[in-house]
Amino acid sequence: MIVLFGATGDLAKRKLLPGAFHLFEAGLMPEFRVLGTARTELDTEAFRRLAREAIEQFARCPVTPKGLPHFVSRLSYVGPKAGPAGLRAAVEAAGAELVKLLGEAGLAERARVVMEKPFGTDLASAERLNATLHEVFDESQIFRIDHYLGKEARPPVPPESIDRRREAGPEPPACPRR
Repeated sequence: MIVLFGATGDLAKRKLLPGAFHLFEAGLMPEFRVLGTARTELDTEAFRRLAREAIEQFARCPVTPKGLPHFVSRLSYVGPKAGPAGLRAAVEAAGAELVKLLGEAGLAERARVVMEKPFGTDLASAERLNATLHEVFDESQIFRIDHYLGKEARPPVPPESIDRRREAGPEPPACPRR
């Protein structure tokens, strides 16, 4: 079970949903559920359409007509009006069997959580969110990122050191298939 907060945002559309689809296509995510939630009020069908369009637009490998419908059928969405109880019910309904398997397999204690900026709306809300995370996760399990600023700064490259034959960039990696 993947709970995707900010599921209608730019990062989700450009990177996370297409990336999850590629993992699915490569056979690395055979059994999964993705529960999306965000500030946008959508139903599951609208979220599935959004995901399908995002994958078709931003996927780096060809999208198979057979794989995409199966992938999006594993997506569900809970909007903000459902509140915490709605989110909890959706997680339990969509992934109870997977959560149970993770616990039985002893994998829950090795879980990781990635939090993307903005982290809270102000200092007080960030501190509350951090305290809540620490009720469940050890600090070593929490990763905080800014997907725009997460790359290391690099010094400028002198123009004379650029190999003009490679201006188009490296070849993209091969697209694995199951």
